[in-house]
Amino acid sequence: MSRMRMEPHKGVDETAVEMKSQTPSGSRSNSDGNGTGDNSGALAAIPDLVLARPATPTEEDNITYPDGGTRAWAVVLGSAINMAATYGLMTGVGLFQVYWKEHQLKEYSPTDIAWIISVFGFLDIFAAGPAGVLFDRWGARRLLFPAGAVYFASFVGLAFSTKYEQFMGCFIVAGVSASFITTIAAAVINHWFLRRKGLAMGLATMGSGIGGIFFSVVLKPLFERLSWQQGILVLSCIVCAAVTTGALCTKARIPPRTDKFFDFSCFKSLRFLLTTLSVSGFELVLFASWGIIPTYAEAAGLGNKFYLMLALNIGSTLGRIIPGYLADKMGSFNVTLAMSLFTLFTMLGIWLPAGNSSEVALYAVSTCLGFGTGSFVATSATCLGHLCDTRDSGKYFGSCYTVVSLATLVSNPICQAILDSSERHGQSRLVWFLATVLAVSTLSCATVRWILLGYRWRWLFKV
Repeated sequence: MSRMRMEPHKGVDETAVEMKSQTPSGSRSNSDGNGTGDNSGALAAIPDLVLARPATPTEEDNITYPDGGTRAWAVVLGSAINMAATYGLMTGVGLFQVYWKEHQLKEYSPTDIAWIISVFGFLDIFAAGPAGVLFDRWGARRLLFPAGAVYFASFVGLAFSTKYEQFMGCFIVAGVSASFITTIAAAVINHWFLRRKGLAMGLATMGSGIGGIFFSVVLKPLFERLSWQQGILVLSCIVCAAVTTGALCTKARIPPRTDKFFDFSCFKSLRFLLTTLSVSGFELVLFASWGIIPTYAEAAGLGNKFYLMLALNIGSTLGRIIPGYLADKMGSFNVTLAMSLFTLFTMLGIWLPAGNSSEVALYAVSTCLGFGTGSFVATSATCLGHLCDTRDSGKYFGSCYTVVSLATLVSNPICQAILDSSERHGQSRLVWFLATVLAVSTLSCATVRWILLGYRWRWLFKV
């Protein structure tokens, strides 16, 4: 079987696809570090995709990637720590929502409280646009240290907050500063890895899953044994230590951009637009899961909200590393589609029929939903990385997630409103809504894959 290899592609026509036979059948190829002939197993036999490249050499052609080594893995560690302190903490803010409802914000509706969390998630992603552009020009550390200081300060302010507008203000500041941290944590992986990008991105984003587990475990005793002010000050110290360590480990390596600051050319690409639509749906489901699982369990009268969040984050941690590794072997778009179908099955096959009547089923849903949605964080980033020049990774990632932020803004309030809409049917309507959004994202992702293959499906190709 002939083998083809996926490479970064720049300025290429949408339909230009080239299949290159690199080795005769049965011979060994080391072009991707794991290629073998027909007798080497199913994974090695999956052909890769090469998008046609410009005939004229570009600066990208001269860039080499360590794909490993102490410094490269230190960057992955730094990204994982930064993800833990931002995305990881974000997965635990559903517990903030429940705490506020029982204490400081008792007079507010769950939907009103949900807006605080949604604004945090929205700004964390919306500000990715300028964060990505600045990263491409200034590198990592000149942005990470100031952003980390502001992020820490926002939680110190949160400790002394008692009113709705104060909570909202602190999370607005936290969201903007967290956006710089998370954007750089994801984009910098493209500077150090090519063939093993899926694994590296999976390990980096696994930090958010581990952070989610950690904060779910830590927040429970903090809220039970300490006052709000004392508990959040302890949390602030943990956040400070994490973002400082993450910044010290992180380093950009590709020469910075010096061309025009604002460049919206990526929005002229149909495959980029469809990928952005797909990621928007994935992130809506992801953010909705973080915010709605505790209140869903409370409405159904099933399970312990702390342990359900723990199950969600355990699944999410595994969902980042395993699919990320498989993406290097089978292709980022292929794995993303597989995980989308897995998550759809979880929603329609387990959550819809049994999630509101069986505690065991609800724990299974939390774990499987965490695994499925967790994979989107890693595979979405690698899919975007395949659409652009490495030096534009920050711009592409940031531009995509600026649009995606609109989905995260409305995710929690919409889901909370659906859940509250009917005591009898609200829970099933919520599942149907999330499943519909995910189905649209799956279709968009499949369409991008179809375009990349020259408007052919070729399901056995690695894309």
